[in-house]
Amino acid sequence: MLNTGQIIADRYELLKQLGRGGFSEVWLAQDKLTDVKVAIKIYAPGMGLDDAGISLFTQEFALVFDMNHTNLLHPTYYDCWERMPYLILPFCKNGSTFKYLTNNSRITETESWHLLHDVAEGLAYLHAKTPPVIHQDIKPDNILINDEGGYMITDFGISARIRSTLRRNQAQESSGGTLAYMGPERFGPSPAPIMASDIWSLGATMYELLTGMPPYGDHGGVLQKNGADIPLINEDFSQELKDIIYKCLALNTWDRPTAKQVADYTNQHINEKNSVEPQPSDIKENIPVQPKKKNNKFIIAVAGIAACIIAILTIYLSTSGGKTEAEPGPIQDTIPAIDYNKLCMSIILEGKSYEALGDTFRYQIDSLKQKNDSVFEDFYIIAMGKYRQADYYKDSVSTTIYKDIKERMSQVEDVLDSAYYVFTELAGTMKKLDQAEASQVFENRAKKIEPYINIDNNENEEVH
Repeated sequence: MLNTGQIIADRYELLKQLGRGGFSEVWLAQDKLTDVKVAIKIYAPGMGLDDAGISLFTQEFALVFDMNHTNLLHPTYYDCWERMPYLILPFCKNGSTFKYLTNNSRITETESWHLLHDVAEGLAYLHAKTPPVIHQDIKPDNILINDEGGYMITDFGISARIRSTLRRNQAQESSGGTLAYMGPERFGPSPAPIMASDIWSLGATMYELLTGMPPYGDHGGVLQKNGADIPLINEDFSQELKDIIYKCLALNTWDRPTAKQVADYTNQHINEKNSVEPQPSDIKENIPVQPKKKNNKFIIAVAGIAACIIAILTIYLSTSGGKTEAEPGPIQDTIPAIDYNKLCMSIILEGKSYEALGDTFRYQIDSLKQKNDSVFEDFYIIAMGKYRQADYYKDSVSTTIYKDIKERMSQVEDVLDSAYYVFTELAGTMKKLDQAEASQVFENRAKKIEPYINIDNNENEEVH
C-alpha cells in the first residue's frame, strides 16, 4: 500500500492521492531533489509486476515516451521502484474535467467547444502514428486542465498488452477501458478497441459533461448495441454542439467522424463562427439521433444556427471526396460531412495495424498452437473486416485508395486461404492419429476462416 509521506525511489515524497484506478494510483509528490511539486503515477501499486511485465512495460513506454503534442500530458521521467513502474508528470493544479461534475462549476458552451477541439487534436496525433496509438480510456478523469485553461489527454500509451499484463499480475478480470465510455463495438465478437472507439468515448465524455451523466449510465454502448437510441441532450447548449456529440456517438463506427475531422470542425467553429455570411447550401447528412422536441423558440434558434453552419460547411467541405446522397431518414441535419477518402484511409490504417499483429503472431508466437490463446488468424480476420468496411465506400473514394483496398484484401485473403488448408490438413492428420481434441481445434480454426476466403472461386479456377 502507498501512504502519505512515503518516499519513492529516495526522491519523491507522496503528499496527497489525486486519483486511483484499477491499475494505478496518481499522487501529488514533492521532488526532494528539485523541490518542485510533480504528479507521480504508480502502476500495480502494492503488488508490483513480474520480470516479464516490467520488461513489457518498459518496451511499450519506450515507443510513446518521445511523443510530444500540446494536448498530451507528456511524462518527464519513467522508472521502476520495488517492481512498480512509475511515471513523473507535470502537476496540473486545475485538476481534470471531472471537476465539472463534482463542484457545481458546470461546463460552458465555450469550454465545451475548446475541450472537444483539444482532445480531438491530441487523439488525431495519436491516431496518425504507425501503428495508431489507441487511447482506450478517454473519460473526464483522463482529461486534465493546464494553467492556460487548455485541455490535455493523460494516460495514453497504455496498450492492450500492458493492460492484460496488469490484470494478470493483479488478478483482475475487467476489460481495458471504463465500461460507461466503451462504444457498442467493444461488446461484439471483435472487441479490440479501434480509433473510432476513442471517438465514441469522447462523445460519451462530452455528453456527461453537458448533462451530468454518461449517455447510457454505467452500461456503456452495450445498450446502444442492443437497440437503445441515443438519449437527447435537453440542457441549454447549442444544437450544433449537441449534433457533433450525437455524431461521435453513432452506432456504426464508419458513421463517426475521425479525430482530425472533429478537430478541424471545432477549430473552424471557434475561429470563424461569425465570419461567413449565410448562403444557400444542399450539404446535409443523416445522423442517428432521435426527433427533437418541437418548440417555436428552439426551432427559430436552430434555423439561425443552421444557416450559418451550412455556409461554413460549404467552404470547409468543398474539397472533400466523392459525393454521396443521404439515405432517407427522420432528420436531415447540418453536421460535418464525411470525407470518404480520409475515412477509408483511416480504416485501411487500422486494418494494416491488425495485419501487422497477425504477422507477429504468425511468425513469432503462434507456431500452430492447438489452444486458442494465440491464434494469428484472428488478427487477419479483423484486418479483412476493416478492408471490407472500406470497400463498402468504393464508389465514393479515389481510384488509388480503392486499388489499395483491393490489394490489401487480396493479400490477407491469400494468407487466410493458406491457413485454411493448413488447418484442414492438420485436422485430418490429427484425426488419423486418434487425437480427436486436437483435430477438432484445427477444424474449428478452419471453419472460422472460411467466411473470409474465396474458396469457391479458387476451386472453379482449378477446374477451368
